[in-house]
Amino acid sequence: MKLKNKIKEKIKEVFYINNGYIRTKDISSKGINRRYLRDLINEGVIERIKQGLYKWKDAKFDVEEELINVSKIIPHGVICLVSALAYYELTTYTPGEYTIAVRRNYNIKLPDYPPIKLYYFSDKGYTDGVEKIDINGNIIKIYNIEKTICDCLRYRNKISKDIIVESIKEYVKRRDKNISKLMNYAAKAKVKDVVQQYMEVLM
Repeated sequence: MKLKNKIKEKIKEVFYINNGYIRTKDISSKGINRRYLRDLINEGVIERIKQGLYKWKDAKFDVEEELINVSKIIPHGVICLVSALAYYELTTYTPGEYTIAVRRNYNIKLPDYPPIKLYYFSDKGYTDGVEKIDINGNIIKIYNIEKTICDCLRYRNKISKDIIVESIKEYVKRRDKNISKLMNYAAKAKVKDVVQQYMEVLM
């Protein structure tokens, strides 16, 4: 049975207050039974990101504003991996959490949301390939496209193969692709053979 619209709208309001995310405690604090979250999951309205954290699916939340918030939470962080792929429109997959690169010795207590996954890079891996983008006057750091693809291949045991294949397919379609630059980053990331295999199949 579908959740009653009145309860559903009340829950949706809580999601909107938190830009599309809530924790179980947010629902409980509003006097709403947490079992309704399971009903919404079954209806395909929300998804469980991890234990106690949920995301409202298909809602048009302000992604750019959230990127600004993430950059303020982690001022030394760099958008990387799947979040960078999504920014460059190399994947149709919507990440459940923001993937951010930091130095290996970096320590920070993360807030409940937006959900952030930290990846600890070596000093060289952290500084190489960083670009800066301007979002409404806010400077956000992100790795360039070629380094992003190579980093995803370096972390291919943690990233879906479908996402990697899709991103490389989209990359080779781009007019601004730079294969020489891609292979340079591939050599640095020690994934040159892997990149060549994908290129031979997809180009």
